[in-house]
Amino acid sequence: MTLPQSRLYPLLLSGALALALAALPAYASAGSSSRKAATRNTPATPPQGMPQYGKGEHGRYLILRLDNSRGGGIAPNTPYRLFLTGADKAIEGTPDHDGIVHGVTDALGRSAWIWTREAHSAEDFTLIRRIGSGAWGSVFQLQSGGDNGPLGGWPYITTMHVRWGEQWVDLGYSTAQGNTAYFSHARPAASLSISVEANAAENRRCFDELDAINRKFSQGDAEGALQLVDTAACGAEPQQQLDMANLLLMAGRADLARLWLERARSGSEPVDHDVLRARFKLERLLGLPALALEDALELQRRQADVPLRDDPDWANSIAYYLADFPDYLAQAEAQAHKSIATAGALPYNLGTLGWILVLRGDVDGGLDLLKQSYREIPRDEEIVADYGLALWRHGQKDLATGLWKQAEAQCVWGGRMYDALREAGHPHPYFQAASSRAVQAYQQRCAAPQTKRKIRTGAAVKA
Repeated sequence: MTLPQSRLYPLLLSGALALALAALPAYASAGSSSRKAATRNTPATPPQGMPQYGKGEHGRYLILRLDNSRGGGIAPNTPYRLFLTGADKAIEGTPDHDGIVHGVTDALGRSAWIWTREAHSAEDFTLIRRIGSGAWGSVFQLQSGGDNGPLGGWPYITTMHVRWGEQWVDLGYSTAQGNTAYFSHARPAASLSISVEANAAENRRCFDELDAINRKFSQGDAEGALQLVDTAACGAEPQQQLDMANLLLMAGRADLARLWLERARSGSEPVDHDVLRARFKLERLLGLPALALEDALELQRRQADVPLRDDPDWANSIAYYLADFPDYLAQAEAQAHKSIATAGALPYNLGTLGWILVLRGDVDGGLDLLKQSYREIPRDEEIVADYGLALWRHGQKDLATGLWKQAEAQCVWGGRMYDALREAGHPHPYFQAASSRAVQAYQQRCAAPQTKRKIRTGAAVKA
């Protein structure tokens, strides 16, 4: 991986798998190793009404196929991304002059007609499903660990790190060439993860239902998708209900996601620990502070009774979350103090408390703690963002500007930095066009691994 705009956080892979990530601005030529787009015998001329791209005397269309646990089939009316595989090849005359065609398959799953100067077989093209829109995008390629060959037909879930956790952005099965869908978005350098051992994929029949619903949404058929939701066979267990809620949130139906969350919370039996954790994460994504606090307190109680190696600092996690809700600042401060009392005074929870104190009006006290935290972890993007924003909001704009300039020089970046700099109107290379020289220069300079967020040292999971 040579470009920083999509990092694996956290990457969940088994020892038998390898992963290649092609993460690049959507304008960039996609010179990945993915091969083979499905096709049939194509006519010598394009069918009537079929869109046409490229230049030359040789032409063809391709057919998009998608797999699930029962096999494969054509994908009609589905957004796609198509290009000639290989850095030295390109389709001429594409709309963005980048050699890449974006379109929607027709009712027979066919792409646009592509003209080229040389004859090309289907194996010379890459054709993958596309989701989202924006100037930035990524595609993962799954490979088997033994021979590094493509791993086709494997279930996956792609997530993006947003303000309050990992939000689903796509799910499905890898293509025969090991490709996931191409996820296009508007957040520069967004942090993406792919899970190939997600709990949601353990039951392939249930995962197939989620996949079918996701396909309907991606085709613009919301009515058909919701019909599949209503008739889904998998939805009786709390974890299945949470999976459905995550899918609906991904599709932009937060209202329905909350209903499925309510179903998951309605049971009278003791809640499984993994389900409780998953529920807490979803409540944060849905902006439900009261429910998130309730579950965080239960997680803390269980942690006190039976500490688990991979448990985060739940008190700090909920404290930092509640700080985004003015009506919960008192509870946020109490939880931050609890974190310090339980885990000790550490840079991450001192930073959390400092941020909360600033929001509650104790600006001097809060800035002192944020400064202390920043000195310990100056490359933590949340600390840098919060400390700079606190300075900016309270009349110390020169200090904030200097802080953020140093962060840019050190390649500190993340979603929180994006929000803080946007609020302050502070410039950054990533705020220029994705194809700009400034972005390219910044990317070439910054190939550093992702900085750690405010988590307990040694914790394997960030809540």
